[in-house]
Amino acid sequence: MDLGAVEEFPLPEVDVTALVAMLGSVPVSELSGAALVNGVAAWQQALNMVQAAQAVWVRELEARTPDALRHVPDELACVLVSTKRHAENTFLRAWGTAQHPALGDAWAAGAVDARKVDVILDEIHRSGTALSAHEVDAVVSDAVDRAMEMTGPQLTRHVRAALIATGPTVAEERRVVERERRGVFLELAPDAMARLIAYLPAADATAAFTAIDALAGHAAIDGDERTIDQRRADAFSDVFTTILDRQVTPDGTPLPTRHGQRTALQVTVTASTLIGLDDAPAYLGSYGPIPAQVARELAQDATWRRLLTDPATGQVCAVGTQSYRPGADLTRTVQARDVTCTFPGCRQPSTRCEIDHRIPYDHARSPSGGDQTCEANLHSLCKHHHQAKTDGWWNVTYDRDTGVSRWTDRHGITSARHPVLVLAPPEALNHRRRSARRADSGDPPF
Repeated sequence: MDLGAVEEFPLPEVDVTALVAMLGSVPVSELSGAALVNGVAAWQQALNMVQAAQAVWVRELEARTPDALRHVPDELACVLVSTKRHAENTFLRAWGTAQHPALGDAWAAGAVDARKVDVILDEIHRSGTALSAHEVDAVVSDAVDRAMEMTGPQLTRHVRAALIATGPTVAEERRVVERERRGVFLELAPDAMARLIAYLPAADATAAFTAIDALAGHAAIDGDERTIDQRRADAFSDVFTTILDRQVTPDGTPLPTRHGQRTALQVTVTASTLIGLDDAPAYLGSYGPIPAQVARELAQDATWRRLLTDPATGQVCAVGTQSYRPGADLTRTVQARDVTCTFPGCRQPSTRCEIDHRIPYDHARSPSGGDQTCEANLHSLCKHHHQAKTDGWWNVTYDRDTGVSRWTDRHGITSARHPVLVLAPPEALNHRRRSARRADSGDPPF
């Protein structure tokens, strides 16, 4: 095939195996510019077709699993070493394309990519209950036809317009539904930065921005070299740091506590770093590693609590209590050690998790519970993964020497959750080959 002569994609009636074999045999360094550009498009078609083929396997797993949406994404997250959200998207994409054959066929042919599949499914599933099956099929078919000539954002606007035109009541129904999904989300970024995303009704978002803009001021004070965006960001931050400092809401109501602790930032840093003897990274709760200077700046007006860490694992360690319900000290220790939910890939901060007994608590075994409710037998689990463990979908073991938790699913596949090194010497940050192997792995090929 002369790639330079291809006029449009996707290539019709092509087998993914033959397409990959052909592209893999092409001498890339000898191709013309046009052939290289077309080759990228051909590889994209192959990628689309491979992902569609993967979806067939996901659908088969879904068909064999009761309450599949609840359990299959957890299995996918472990085997793909991904977040639960990514695994859920993989599952829902596979399921959705089975419900809309025109879209599934286009994906399998490589005509649309996973992003555009998601765009169409997201819009359809939000509005589909207001439309008949025939109306939905018509919108999907039209979207598939337009997908090859539109970017993702263009396709989103087109599908929304088509849905509104098809059912005028859809827009109001979606507005009511979306308002229930309002929320604020923390998105981590590099270089000790983060994005705080507020998903709000348009009027509320506009009101908030108007207030922030007023606090920032429309004109810079003499000598203030900050841009207007920087002043808005600082004004926004000041609102919330003031609340934490005063421990009261704007109307004077005391700020709620969590696990008996005042609401505050949690920063973990070595004493040597704090006084400037070294610049080892510190750890900001709910975020992760931060440069030493950031920790020093936060330390200026902070209240500090001493933590002991295990030099072998880098985890926080402490003595257990003698009661069934963990006391405040033990709860803080477990949260500080775990950092997040201890299910592989889950990023829910431990301060928002539930405290669970790895080995289920046996009331008949020990009246005091001291040998069960201890640091070694407790871990942090978000509500979802706590319930999945309680229901028997997962078994967990813990190696206190290494800090590794091993989770085994119903198929016998084991995934490891390695400890978060809250404070570690610089040499511990160097790459080391993992010695742990999956329980079902054997000699190559598998």
